[in-house]
Amino acid sequence: MNVVTPAFAAATRRSRKILAIEIAGLGDLVHSLPALWALRCAYPAAELHCMVQEVNLSFLQMLPWIDKAIPYCRSIDAGIGYHLSMLRRLRAAHYDVAVDLIGSDYASAIAGLSGAGRRLIRRPGGSRSRWAWRLFASDLADVPFRTGAMYEQRLRCLQMAGFAAVEAKFNLAAAAADTIVDDLRRDAPAGYIHVSPYTKLMRKELPPVQMAELLLGLHRRFPSRRLVISCSRKSREREALAQLLPELPFQALKVFDGELSLPQLFRVIEGAALHVGGDTGTIHFAWLARTPSVSWHRQIESMNDWAPKGEQHAVLSCPSDPADYLRGIDTESLLRSAAAVIRGMPATPMDGPCEWTPAPAGDPGQPGERVEIGRPAVVAELRAC
Repeated sequence: MNVVTPAFAAATRRSRKILAIEIAGLGDLVHSLPALWALRCAYPAAELHCMVQEVNLSFLQMLPWIDKAIPYCRSIDAGIGYHLSMLRRLRAAHYDVAVDLIGSDYASAIAGLSGAGRRLIRRPGGSRSRWAWRLFASDLADVPFRTGAMYEQRLRCLQMAGFAAVEAKFNLAAAAADTIVDDLRRDAPAGYIHVSPYTKLMRKELPPVQMAELLLGLHRRFPSRRLVISCSRKSREREALAQLLPELPFQALKVFDGELSLPQLFRVIEGAALHVGGDTGTIHFAWLARTPSVSWHRQIESMNDWAPKGEQHAVLSCPSDPADYLRGIDTESLLRSAAAVIRGMPATPMDGPCEWTPAPAGDPGQPGERVEIGRPAVVAELRAC
């Protein structure tokens, strides 16, 4: 294992197959887009393959410049047989370079066992002990957490390896033909508010009674804007939503009970006047789509690495109990934040037992250039890199 140097990019420039390992959550994948695009530009003649969690696979439909999407099942049900078979397939692909900018033990081990000759792995530090980079990195990039937005941290790993410093670009495919957003806008001519009540973990969610109170408050405070509610395909979320809806004294414009693909979900959030939700992938979609948002978060050390920044994003946080819902953020603070951002006003600190996280001074808070490209435009984009 060697600390990566700028010679890495030059030494690998003739590589024919690149494997990027992005097996963390949806928010991680969103924040990795600029780094993935930088790899695409650095290796224009190579095949760029990307391994992602199975639940995030459909998002890669929006990235036509990724040559191959590889699903990964990160589940306790995936046994040793699954992983051995997966590693055999990776080794049979004969990758020249494997890149892990997450720095988790899972991702580092996959990079190390992929058979790639050069393995660029990030060591992010942090409170959790990680060991895999010691065994599997041929080139180690030391970029700690809490040193900027997560997408900036990952670009910095590539710059340490000698890749050209580039403007952060979040390149997405042009929208596929889909009538979902058109139908929502037709039925809600004044606009709609999208709400994601649930997250991966209960401790990141508002209590059910408060969620019902928040939805009713949004309905009353913004009578001209209808509510659109969605959840993932996970049975826990679908069951919770089924219990929540009968408690509401009004009917939402539309409820998506796990049937949306990730590209469809992105378009629904992009078309909304406001997104409201917890610390999960949908808040990163709102940030990427430049849709105003209100979100609730646990107070953790790395929150500012991930939380959306900017005047159109209100972020409220409080301490959490690992065995309980997220308590301590009052509903009125959430509603006042929604009123501020939906009217295009700067969100301001709210009264109550919660903490509001403003954008740092001078930070516009928005992702770097977001360019929509269709498949015919990919070659032209690469030539311009």
